[in-house]
Parts: sequence; structure tokens; C-alpha cells
Amino acid sequence: MDGSQLSLYDIEYEKFKITKPIRLIELFAGYGSQALALKYLGVPFEHWKTCEWAIKSIQAYKDIHFTNDDVELNANRTKEDMVEFLYQKGISSNYNEPMPKEQISRLSEEQLKTIIKNIAITHNLVNIQQVKGSDLEISDTDKYEYILTYSFPCQDLSLRSSR
Repeated sequence: MDGSQLSLYDIEYEKFKITKPIRLIELFAGYGSQALALKYLGVPFEHWKTCEWAIKSIQAYKDIHFTNDDVELNANRTKEDMVEFLYQKGISSNYNEPMPKEQISRLSEEQLKTIIKNIAITHNLVNIQQVKGSDLEISDTDKYEYILTYSFPCQDLSLRSSR
């Protein structure tokens, strides 16, 4: 070695090739731009897990990526049970902070059921602050390739650009 610095482009890497079915994990999922990119590229994949706490984005993700609304939910849940479930999950209405329990309790039973159903349909872990590695349920790595993506929260950029 003559002491000169190597560039990343000077290093030869072994080419990586995906040979197994893809399970996609999207953190800060929003409406699912990474899933859309894979769809547009014609790459087959399975929506494995999402993590999104904003109820409008959860709805958008469900509407864009899932046409089947047939998810069996516990029909015996009381409104109080649904409020507590969503409060513990840490949903957000403003993209910046979790909703207080009082705010969640002002939602109608139908709205609560829809949010819970959308969370179930989209395999949503909801609040990234509560997610543990085991929640991603990565298994059978001999059978599947897992791709984990994230879209960092864009509100900071959006707020600055609108001023």
C-alpha cells in the first residue's frame, strides 16, 4: 500500500442477489412509498410489518395497499376497551405526539373500530418507541429475504419549506 486513500468506488463488492421471497418491513411507513416503489418495479413482495402512528397515514396505507377489509376483530370489545387499546398503542392525530386518552375517547365507536381494523390489516406496530426487535417476527431466513426500510419523518422538511 502506497499510503493513498481508497475510494468506495475502488473497492470490489460481491454482488448481492435476492433469491428468496421478500418480506417488506416499513418503518415510518406513511402511505407506503417503498411498497409502491417495489410494486412499480414489478418486484414481488409480502407486506410483512409496518410501523406508522398517524391515523390518517394508517388509513391511506390501508386504502392504497390492501383491498380486503375482511379482518375478524373481537366484536365484544367495549368502547372503553378500544380506547385503552389505541391509547396503549400510541396513535397520533397530528403526526407529532400521541393522542391523549381523552381525545381518543371522543372518537365514535365506528372510528375506533376502523382504526383498529386498519392497524390489523396493515400489520402495523404503530409507535416506533414501543417496537422491539422481536416484534418484527423475522424468522425462516433460509426461506425469506427481509427488507427493512424507513422514511424518516418528513414534517421537519415540510414545515421549513412552507415558510
